[in-house]
Amino acid sequence: MTGTQTNRPAAVRARSQKPARQLSYFESFVQDFRQYLLTSTLHGLRYVGEKKLTWFERFFWLAAFCSAIVCASFFILNVYAKWKLSPMIVSINPENIQLNKLPFPAITICNVNQAKKSVAERYKNDGGLIDKKLLESLCLSKPDADIFENELSEKADWEHTRSFLINITQPCNEMLAMCIWDSIRMSCQDLFNAQLTDEGLCCTFNVVHREKMFRNPRELNDMNITFPNPSVEWTPESGFPDDAPPDGFPWRPQGIGTDHGLTLLLDANVAEYYCSSTKTTGFKVLLHNPIETPNIAKLGEVYGPGIEVRVAIEPKILDANPSLKHIDINKRLCLFSSEKELFFYRTYSLRNCEMECEARAMLDVCKCVLYYMPKNKTTRVCGTEDAKCYSDMRKYVLNGRTHNCDECLPACTEISYTERPSSAPLNKELIKNYINSLNLATNRSPEYFISNMLIVHFYFENNSFMRFTKEEVFGLTEFLSNTGGLLGLCLGFSMMSLVELLYYLTLRALCVARKNKTVTPFVR
Repeated sequence: MTGTQTNRPAAVRARSQKPARQLSYFESFVQDFRQYLLTSTLHGLRYVGEKKLTWFERFFWLAAFCSAIVCASFFILNVYAKWKLSPMIVSINPENIQLNKLPFPAITICNVNQAKKSVAERYKNDGGLIDKKLLESLCLSKPDADIFENELSEKADWEHTRSFLINITQPCNEMLAMCIWDSIRMSCQDLFNAQLTDEGLCCTFNVVHREKMFRNPRELNDMNITFPNPSVEWTPESGFPDDAPPDGFPWRPQGIGTDHGLTLLLDANVAEYYCSSTKTTGFKVLLHNPIETPNIAKLGEVYGPGIEVRVAIEPKILDANPSLKHIDINKRLCLFSSEKELFFYRTYSLRNCEMECEARAMLDVCKCVLYYMPKNKTTRVCGTEDAKCYSDMRKYVLNGRTHNCDECLPACTEISYTERPSSAPLNKELIKNYINSLNLATNRSPEYFISNMLIVHFYFENNSFMRFTKEEVFGLTEFLSNTGGLLGLCLGFSMMSLVELLYYLTLRALCVARKNKTVTPFVR
């Protein structure tokens, strides 16, 4: 009896106790969100969740936090726009390039005389009608379409025109009277090759071997050319191979000054002038990259006879960081050699691309190409019957309407050469001593030298040269650093702040949800 009475209040008390009310998902979320605000490392959020503050104070801190987010976003968007719109910068590379890492420039020389007088008069007096018309086309500014009649144009094919140009132009063995390379007198025929250019037949020094310049060198059909051995695979982007021999071709400068450069004695042979591409006598000279064909008609420097010229060579070097490859081409506006493959040339450059583009446009419109353009054995060379077509195409190019060549961008790595000449007139008495000192086997008088000859020295002045490098303004690391700095300045944000936020949104939320799924035992 007593035990029953003793136990009854306990049972009543047990039945009267209610189980703790479980929080709803929303209430749990609000509780966790308040806890996040109170413990967050982001500046100002703990004041938003603090119950002791008034609603006005908490609203003030919320507005301040939102303003900080807007400010940080504004500056981050500016950094992002700069990263995307101007991703590249050209800066001076602190490491200069050494002289022995550069090739000596290719040098193309043309006599401005378009036709030897003795040959031209023979064609004029005894030649056929086709040869007379070709001579007129060479020497007059009159359009070819107005010179050649339809019945004659079909007979003047490329082989006949090629033979005419070779016969009427001063050959290299007459123009190059003496050649000295690195203080060693050498045969000019071993140094120079004849080349058909937009100026006619010219002489070129130190271009890369044809097998290294063209994809199918055996398909070319213009001139028979020999090259010194051994030849090496040189490109502006890769440079000389590590195993390249010191005398590998293209040749490298052996030092600074005229004694380690190229010295030439050129004979203009003024008495044989019949018509000239300029208003004077002398030579057109162009320094260019060894992998490119020369555009000497428009870019060549003119040097007259009767002077001695010193040409100091100044290379302009522009290279690029390989990290630029992931930047869109339309933004960096340059091409790596692996990004565009040319049809004729093995190495990409702006000049080579433009040459192919002009040849392709000429071939599409006129069904032929001009003789100095890249071609193969199956490509038809424009003859006189195509005069009207290629004359119109030339006007089209000169007017700047070359929209089809927009695909040609500068190479990301380029080497060009500029010249800084200085000259003085030859002296009659001193020329006598010069002839004797070189043991020149010539019967040319000092008067002939002063009227016809040009002495020119090509050389480098420095052992190293400044180069300009294209680099990223902001890489991914720099962008993240700038973004993190702005977020830290405005919000106190760090990587751990991100981890903290992810924790409350994922792991903490899952744990609370699992806890709320626990079933309360049935009480009878």
